[in-house]
Amino acid sequence: MTQEMTRYVGVDLGQQRDYTAISVTERVLLPTGNYSREPYYDWDTGRTRWQRVEEGKPEYRVRHLERPPLGTSYVDVVWRILELLESLRDNKLVLAVDTTGVGRPVADMLKAQLGKWLESNREVPLTTGWITITGGDSVTKAEGGGLRVPKRDLASAPLVLMQNGQLKIAAEMPLADTLRKELLNFKVKINISTAHDSYEAWREGDHDDLVLSVALACWAGERFPKKGATVWSF
Repeated sequence: MTQEMTRYVGVDLGQQRDYTAISVTERVLLPTGNYSREPYYDWDTGRTRWQRVEEGKPEYRVRHLERPPLGTSYVDVVWRILELLESLRDNKLVLAVDTTGVGRPVADMLKAQLGKWLESNREVPLTTGWITITGGDSVTKAEGGGLRVPKRDLASAPLVLMQNGQLKIAAEMPLADTLRKELLNFKVKINISTAHDSYEAWREGDHDDLVLSVALACWAGERFPKKGATVWSF
């Protein structure tokens, strides 16, 4: 099978006293040796036929982690995101941004600058999305665009992949050990009396922003894996 790769740029926009974290995670399909039959339209005969297609198992590879210094302005963060996208422009890209708590003006500023960048880079295969984290039970559309996503869904995405051996972290990254430790310490607690979730170390430690940026990438990759699928838009 042809190995198709998509790069997911996860961005956790920190508030004034919190770090912002940016990650780049590659999603590739590895051959499994298993095959399925898929229909296709034969234009020569005008009939639907079947083809044998090898199934792939997704693997996520965290290739880049960064955390701008505390106090970095949102304007500088936006330009850094655009700079990173520019360096990855030859690849199929998904940009997943957590805007919880930073306010609508910050998200609108990023959208505006990103829109200008895309006007002069129309050939870049970029899908964008804006996430608001909630304590609910289902994914819903957010007012004004984007999605409201339960923290349960985001938290479980990298944990399940890690447990299944599908999440790899490049060892040479300066923040690799920090991310690995935070993932291992990231535990889900269920309150039996209320049936609600609470998360140990969810945005309570110094480095939870790294976990969240990678979780955004993993969640988007698992929810919208099909070629040409629309993740969400402006």
